[in-house]
Amino acid sequence: MKKDIRFLVVISFLLLSFSQFSVSAQVRKGDFLLSPNLGLGYYYAGSGLAVTLGVNGEYAFTDEISGGGYIAYTRWTTDYGYQGNNYDYSYNFIDFGARASYHFAKLLRVSNKKFDPYAGAFLGFVTSSYSHDGNGVVGYDDNYGSDLRPGIFAGARYFFQPNIGVFGEVSIGLTPISGGVTFKF
Repeated sequence: MKKDIRFLVVISFLLLSFSQFSVSAQVRKGDFLLSPNLGLGYYYAGSGLAVTLGVNGEYAFTDEISGGGYIAYTRWTTDYGYQGNNYDYSYNFIDFGARASYHFAKLLRVSNKKFDPYAGAFLGFVTSSYSHDGNGVVGYDDNYGSDLRPGIFAGARYFFQPNIGVFGEVSIGLTPISGGVTFKF
């Protein structure tokens, strides 16, 4: 966990170091941000491939604080071989909940009005399903079930048009790295 937090801090500082300093606000009070995204990896996933499709929606309560919700679908697949038996495991996770962000542009006096660095936290719920295929007997059940899911994230957006941009995030608690498009309304 300490390594994950240090990783988020380093990424946040790297994102901020690419900006120039002077006063501006990239997200304005009243903006609504809709961000479909693709993530790689997953909080619960061990080996194998985990791909997440999600969408975040946030309303800017002030120039610095936004909040809203998220929903994400993750499919994690892996194969396992043991004593001549091969198994393909598949997990499906659905995550949904609330998230809040603090936008650092004004605090850090970022002059590039297209650049929006932010960080925040989320609290949600996850549910999962499990299936397998193989040529042997599998005595394994879905041990993930359903649970509350807290987490933190850091990211940055770059608006190449006034209302359309791209973003990248790192997080602890959902998908370690994700990115996508942001639409500002």
